[in-house]
Parts: sequence; C-alpha cells; structure tokens
Amino acid sequence: MLRQRLLISSLLACQSSRGVAARQCIPSAANTRFFSGSGTTGMQASPPLSTKNVSGNFKVETYISKINDPWTNLAFEEWLFRNSDPETYILFLYRNKKSVIIGRNQNPWKECNLKLLARDGIPFVRRKSGGGTVYHDLGNTNYSIMMPREVFDRRTNVELICRALQELDIPAIVNERHDITVDGKKISGSAFKLIQRRAYHHGTMLIDTDLTSLGQYLKVDRSSLVTKGVASVRSPVTRLRDSSFTVDHLSFCEQTRTEFLKRYAFDKWRQNLEGAPIVVDEAMIETMEGVKTIRDDMKTWEWMYGQTPEFTYKLEKVFTWGSVNVSIKSKEGLITQVDVDVMDDTDNSASLPLTALAVGMEGQRYNEEGLDLAVNRIRDEAPEVFSPRDAVDMIKDVVRWLKEEL
Repeated sequence: MLRQRLLISSLLACQSSRGVAARQCIPSAANTRFFSGSGTTGMQASPPLSTKNVSGNFKVETYISKINDPWTNLAFEEWLFRNSDPETYILFLYRNKKSVIIGRNQNPWKECNLKLLARDGIPFVRRKSGGGTVYHDLGNTNYSIMMPREVFDRRTNVELICRALQELDIPAIVNERHDITVDGKKISGSAFKLIQRRAYHHGTMLIDTDLTSLGQYLKVDRSSLVTKGVASVRSPVTRLRDSSFTVDHLSFCEQTRTEFLKRYAFDKWRQNLEGAPIVVDEAMIETMEGVKTIRDDMKTWEWMYGQTPEFTYKLEKVFTWGSVNVSIKSKEGLITQVDVDVMDDTDNSASLPLTALAVGMEGQRYNEEGLDLAVNRIRDEAPEVFSPRDAVDMIKDVVRWLKEEL
C-alpha cells in the first residue's frame, strides 16, 4: 500500500508542462494487462459478477486525472466510454473545480441557482448521463467504472466503493436507492449510462466538500415550475471529513483502485496494483481531438439549455396598476407559449400591451436576452403598442419582473 501511495502521489505531482517530464506522466500501452479470471486470491477478493467472468482473459485499465476542469474531465469520460474496447473494465478517478453538474434530462432553472452561480463565476455543466444534480469542488472526488453492458450491475459497483471506504475505517453502507451513506446521511450519489455494448456507473464522494456552498447553489424555490424532466431527490448529506481526519483524495483513489482491481482483475490484482495508473493531463488532452470536440459541444447553448425538457412556469405579481398572472411554456430552451391575464382590467389598457409582449416572447430563448428581443420585436412589428405612455411603463415593469424570476 505504501508503494502504491508513493506511486500515485508522484504521478499527481508530475508536472504537465511540455517536454520529457510531461511525456513521462503518460504510461505506454504496456500498462494494459490481460488477466486470467480463474479464481480469487487469499486476500478475500470479491467473487465474479457472473459466470461470464469465471474464465478467460480480461483487460483492466485505471486512469487518474490531474485536470480540474469539469468539461474536460466529463468529455474525456465520454470519449473513453465510447472509444475503449467494449470488453475492457475501466476505472477513472478525477476532481473538478467548483461547478454544478446536472443530469442529461434535467431542468437547470429548477435544479440550481443560476443567478448565484453566474454572480460567483461558477459554471453549470450538463453531463451525458441521467440522474440528479450534484455540486463539485476539490473536496469531492469522482469515480467512473466502465464495463461490458451484459455484466453491468449498479449495486455491485457502489458496494465496491463502499468496501473501499470501509477499508479506510469509514462506517459506510449502501441504501435502497444505491446511495452510499454514513449515519443515514448521503456521502455519494451516482448515475449510470448504457449503450449497445457498454455501460458505466459514475458517482461523487464528498470527502471534504464545502457543504455550505453545496446547499446555497442547489437551493431553488420554484414550486410553480412544473417540468417533464428528471427531478433531483433531495437528501441530507455529510462528508467523510466528519468521520475521519486522515481520509483525503489520494487515499480514496488508492483504496478505490485496489478494490477495483481485486474485483475485476481477480487473481492477478496484486501485479497490476504495482503498475502505474494512466495519468490524464493537459498534454494528453491536447492530442485528443475527439475529447476536445465533445468538450466544445458540451459548452454550447444548444446542449446546456437546449436539451431542457418541456416545462411550464406560472407566476403572479401585484403592480400599482394591476395584478398579473403569467404562464410560460418552454421546450428545448425556447419559449413556446405565453399566457397573460391582467385582473380587473376593464378597459384593456394593460391587457393589450401585455398580450403583445406575450406574442413577442414566443420563439425567443428562455433568458433575459430573449425578453429584450421580445420588446424589440414589438417595436419592429407593432410600434403602435408603445404609443400610450402607460403601456410602455407596464411592459417595462413586467419585463423587469420576469428577468428577476427566470
């Protein structure tokens, strides 16, 4: 274990600058080994997942990232998932800087405080897998386990991570939702993805995460926003630091790698443990056009917001000139329908300009810029709406209010 700790520590400390030192951080293909799965060792390795794994040769790879950019790590994970040998068992470990990661089919306006994130310069990233929203920082370590789809079993993988924690003297258990908990509080949530011949299961591990930031960035009060997307299941959380003063990113990576190799390398796990994990750094990514393409795509408006499932947001507010009820429907990040109801507007002095605003909003992006474009559309297509001074003020009031609420 000491040898492994020194090995991983030296790899993480290795500089990723150009030159020989950087190239030495990237092990060659010799680090990929084939194993005979005929049995287990006297070290009480876990039994095979299925009879498929009882005999034959199995390729096992382990990766650890020195990069803290969430888009790059998630893009590399996706590239690795789709381009590795379908029969290979892979473990990928990484940390990200402060960021909020939402599931593929989630609504960012429902899941996280976008205005607070923008104020603090913290990105949100839509990942390629399903599941709920999570907060990342350098106090959180992420794991990803890839394998042939036919032997994929979600509980087996979370139990593998749980065993790693138990070896670190953390009293962790797996609950019925496949979350890892300590004293009834969640320390790890996970999600999975399946394609034709491949599966992966990835999750978080709250080691020394800033729980205050986690709470404030994921706290959203939009009960009147009804979405067809997947909603996160809110759970009380804790972190490993509250159970151990010694556990850290390095020790978690070491023990998780050990348990992974014991599980999937079977009787040759000791030999593999002595080898180096493949280090992912900027020098490696710079040579991988496929990863950079995925990363660029994940940063586009079409992926970040345009992937959002259909939702409806109902709002109401009392102004000095009347009470307004608004219902906004949106799909794929675009406003598809807006209904405005002005209470006690007997002379239609408010209803007419606000109806024009509603029509102008349809087809625009669901954001502040979309509201500005809606106003410009009215000026271009129906300038007479702005003739009464009161109408201009009403539109300004409603637009200002909606910008605060979106």
